[in-house]
Amino acid sequence: MTAHPHLHPHRPTGRTVGIVGAALGLAAAGTAVGVAVTRAATSRIRADRVAGRLPEVDGVPEWELRQDDPLGLASRPADRTAVVPADDGVPLSVEEVGPLDAPLTVVLVHGYALSMASWTFQRRDLGAQLATANGHRPTARLVFYDQRGHGASGRGDAENSTIEQLAADLEAVLAARVPTGPVVLVGHSMGGMTVLALARRRPELFGSRVAAVALVSTSSGNLDDLDLGLPQLLTRVRAAVLPVAAWTMRRRPGFAEQTRRIAKDLVSAATRSLSFSSADVAPELGHYVDAMIAGTPVDVIAEFYPALVGLDESGALEPLRRVPVLVLTGDKDKLIPMGHSELITERLGTAEFVVVPDAGHLVPLEHPEQVTRALAGLIRRVAAEQPGRTPG
Repeated sequence: MTAHPHLHPHRPTGRTVGIVGAALGLAAAGTAVGVAVTRAATSRIRADRVAGRLPEVDGVPEWELRQDDPLGLASRPADRTAVVPADDGVPLSVEEVGPLDAPLTVVLVHGYALSMASWTFQRRDLGAQLATANGHRPTARLVFYDQRGHGASGRGDAENSTIEQLAADLEAVLAARVPTGPVVLVGHSMGGMTVLALARRRPELFGSRVAAVALVSTSSGNLDDLDLGLPQLLTRVRAAVLPVAAWTMRRRPGFAEQTRRIAKDLVSAATRSLSFSSADVAPELGHYVDAMIAGTPVDVIAEFYPALVGLDESGALEPLRRVPVLVLTGDKDKLIPMGHSELITERLGTAEFVVVPDAGHLVPLEHPEQVTRALAGLIRRVAAEQPGRTPG
């Protein structure tokens, strides 16, 4: 955040102000949790150094930092990995759990500045809950992928940092990894916006290939006026600072990365506040989120930010009326408040609406049991409706 528009980050006399301003801007540009990070790592979380999708902290894998895994963050290993080229050639990293011949495929799409590691608990537990007894095939195969510029996926041109391009990427993943059979799409935050953009892009898929949708902590638009739970004065300051913070991240990413290091305690506190409902989050979970977000370069964060705040996918809801929809949110989400999910539910008319008590924006990590239970229920209902299928 910057107090005066004439201050320029590269002028020596404004360097201190620029550092503080960019740091606070990184923390406050929190329509996406990823802007607030605590680690300085700028390289991607490469698939060959991620065991069970555990991210790294300062270049050291999380599983080497502790003898045990008290929260069960070590996710289920992938049964298959693949690289899917997007329509502009960007490689998208994909991992799958479950048999290829499962009667249903669930594709989970992560949020802004996160990675497929944000689904670690669902990856572990959904497979177990959807396993079919008596020797039958599991109910569903789970497909995870990293969005472009995130996690282990490649990075495209800045002009392709749009929700429309993310929808095209999702379509590419479906074409390559789920060419036939019914699909359930699950999107968290920006992932939900990706699903909505696909509905606008390819409405004919919904009710034919896409059998159901789950939208978790997401929005169909109007994100530019969020207050993030801040007092009115701080909201005005945030609005004044974001242009400078975004300029710094895009034009001087090295400087912005340095700011991450200098202000890591500040932005770490902001991450906890914006991501979770409770300040009493387990340290292991906080470090896990920190390390995951650190895999997203600041200029990627800045490139996608305008697409998020300028989002308007309200017109994309119509195709979703043809399929069962689960809308899930935390009641204390500061990044995308519950009202956005309420509006989606109201406009759809028939969606199942689940509100998780005492949950913030990262509800799949903060309250994984409730999220997994709701998703498993949706998937079982869809599987039971498939001709000739045996539900789990």
